[in-house]
Amino acid sequence: MSDWLAVCERGDRQAVGAAVRHLDAEGSLEFAATADAARRAVFESAPGELGVVVGELADGVSDVNLAAAVAQDGNARCVVLARRDVTGSLRSRAARAGVDLVVRLDVTHSSGPARAAVDDGGRRSADPSPVVLPSVRPLGEDLAERAPVIVFCSGRGGVGKTSVVAVASACAASWGMRVCSLDLDLSCGNLYSCFGLPGGVDLVRLVGPPEGVAGLRERLGVSADPGVQVLGPCELPETAELVSPLAGELISCLVREYDLVLVDAPACFTDAVAQAAQLADRLVLVCDGRPGSTSALARTGGLAVRLGVARTRMVRLENRVSPRVRRDGRRPLAGDGLEAVGSQRVLDGGDEVPDLLGSGQAVELASSPSPFAESIAAFVAQTLSELGRLPDHEGAVRAATGGEPRRRPLFGSRWGAR
Repeated sequence: MSDWLAVCERGDRQAVGAAVRHLDAEGSLEFAATADAARRAVFESAPGELGVVVGELADGVSDVNLAAAVAQDGNARCVVLARRDVTGSLRSRAARAGVDLVVRLDVTHSSGPARAAVDDGGRRSADPSPVVLPSVRPLGEDLAERAPVIVFCSGRGGVGKTSVVAVASACAASWGMRVCSLDLDLSCGNLYSCFGLPGGVDLVRLVGPPEGVAGLRERLGVSADPGVQVLGPCELPETAELVSPLAGELISCLVREYDLVLVDAPACFTDAVAQAAQLADRLVLVCDGRPGSTSALARTGGLAVRLGVARTRMVRLENRVSPRVRRDGRRPLAGDGLEAVGSQRVLDGGDEVPDLLGSGQAVELASSPSPFAESIAAFVAQTLSELGRLPDHEGAVRAATGGEPRRRPLFGSRWGAR
């Protein structure tokens, strides 16, 4: 049983309660009297202890601002915004603020019961029963016949997730794999810049042609390296909502055309990310040592579990770890909700890493004797080995069995710089 805390107008409590029951049938719900009381209660709770629902308020406090503040505090397991009116601009604003889910409330004032439906992005159904979370058709269990899918997400920005995906793609390509790097930050992604490309591929092109995602490799792929192709994001941010429903279908096609699919997800958990997470053979939760990173990861992991992602398919990846930190420092902190999830780390590579990636040298960085690149290569190789898809390549085998990456020489040259 999970605990929920809600704050809303008294007249909306029945509908908010119905929403929570749809989201979590076994959960318990309490209501806070005021916005200040709700935020204080969440702030003083243990990280990941409470899920929070913010409804419409009449005391001058904006519900969106309150939900954003609770999300920013970082203690809540998840943050849900409950409104009668849900628009595209509201969804975008809530996503940018870190709100996990937007719920549309249908409140009846007659003798009928109060109802609640999770917003479906404007695609209304005649059936009033809510669609709580998106779902996609499984890819199938036979990895011998398709590419593995590794999805990288975080729950907050600035943890270096895009850098990890770019170098991981280049490492796998150096082992002879055909790699697709899919940027699901559909509005503002910049994965292509790590490879020195002038721009991304506009995924909105998937919407228009009658063939849909068929033949997408030839039509959409931009080669960043002989073995890496980059897809995404959308050229116009406002077209992201057109592409988001196709994310699952897109990945289902990519796994038949490549040897490995790596997905760079945005900080907020959109419908597209939810589809990718459900299809992932490994869902990588990336964090760093900054305050609030662990609680944000706990919220993301909890949402993934509610999407049906097994914890055995999840791994926690701590980025920017000092090489001086002992390996047993990788263990998850007690109480973060991820104790049963496997844990790996990426060593800090210093100031050269952002400099090289900022100048589009992900391929050069991946081949350098950098603790950052070597630890990423080890992570990717070990993950592929677990999935039974480690390529028969000397570099891949060495990365999978080489153990701790070596440290950079004290007086070494700047790797890969031009």
